[in-house]
Amino acid sequence: MNKKNQLSFLNIFIFISLIYIIAILNMLTPKNKTVSEVENRSLTQKPVFSVENILSGKYSRDFESFFTDHFFNREKLVKISKEITSLKGVKREEEAFLVDFAGQNVGGNEDTEDNSEKTEDNNTEGNTKGNLLILNDTVMELYKFKEDKAKLYADMINTVSSSLGEEVQVYSLLAPIRIEFLNNEKYKNLSDSQHDAIEFVNNNFSKNIAAVDAYTPIKEHIDEYVYYRTDHHWTSLGAYYAYTGFAKQAGHEVVSLDSYKEGEAPGFLGHISTVNPSEKVNNNPDNVIYYNPPVKTDMKVFYYDKETGEKKSYNGKVINKTYVDLDQKYGVFLGGDFPLGVIKTNAKSDRKIMVIKDSYGNAFIPFLTPHYREIYVVDPRHYKESIVDLVKDNNIGEVMFLNYILTTNFDSFMNSVLNLVK
Repeated sequence: MNKKNQLSFLNIFIFISLIYIIAILNMLTPKNKTVSEVENRSLTQKPVFSVENILSGKYSRDFESFFTDHFFNREKLVKISKEITSLKGVKREEEAFLVDFAGQNVGGNEDTEDNSEKTEDNNTEGNTKGNLLILNDTVMELYKFKEDKAKLYADMINTVSSSLGEEVQVYSLLAPIRIEFLNNEKYKNLSDSQHDAIEFVNNNFSKNIAAVDAYTPIKEHIDEYVYYRTDHHWTSLGAYYAYTGFAKQAGHEVVSLDSYKEGEAPGFLGHISTVNPSEKVNNNPDNVIYYNPPVKTDMKVFYYDKETGEKKSYNGKVINKTYVDLDQKYGVFLGGDFPLGVIKTNAKSDRKIMVIKDSYGNAFIPFLTPHYREIYVVDPRHYKESIVDLVKDNNIGEVMFLNYILTTNFDSFMNSVLNLVK
């Protein structure tokens, strides 16, 4: 055998050996991983074998995705690929759509006797109806600044503060939405500046109201998993960074995330993903990470019977793991929306706070538990009683308004709050 043939034989031997080695490593690689931390998405699980799936071709397609997602050392390979792509300046082809959206329910007093989140409302004035931007595998709401509405929002909080009196400290936290932090100016300019809008609202507050800066800490960590791709909410990590802004304003020492026990609910497709005209979003579901509070918590939820209007209650949970296996996985935070929730903790504090919020508050409130002995959670879309009486009867010293930026555009939400101070 001449030298040339020897090299050819060696190349073939090495090539075949690598194929066998990789095949063996793939067989030995555990297939129980559910989430890709590098891509922030749920991984495809082994498909169910059935005659129907075989004949339709679904089994082979799903198995191919399963094999790809669980390839040996895949996480490191994906990370290396991203780094190389970044260094080479390679741009992936963008897929962008603007689509109509029925909107989120941000206003209107609905009766509710369960802990499920409602997202539809016949009152269009209370809905964030408009356009969504779908950019590759991410869905984003657009924001349009309305000066008159923003002024009304500030006036609403001023009115509540005046009704409560100077002895009650009132905070306002407006949460920005994802599109504000896009690097792509072409698409970011479809939406108005949320930074300017938040500043406008804050500048119209009376001197007794403390504005919480959630914008800066979120912006500083925007490269992390702070917003869902398929839902309009921030993630619990995004809520945590907003909490650090509140802690600074309220004089609390920030509790490290290491103090919380982390859990996850993979495979989350949020409400706004249902309008996606392509499969990119639905093929890349979110992973809901939640953090169990480091203190003991007891929670009571109050609601109104739909038939009689009678006020009733049930025992709730700050982290409700029932939702881990359900479609509406964001419900893991507090169990969704309800008129009133009262959380009592064993925190080394005598402070009490009431949070008047939309659903953005749900992921935020668990981070208040180490700082307050009692937390009163009010959703003005459902609550029917006086918040002034609630504060006075329970000696609550602090009140926080926590809503996302689109809430400032809708009279119905503001009217729902004002109806609670009459």
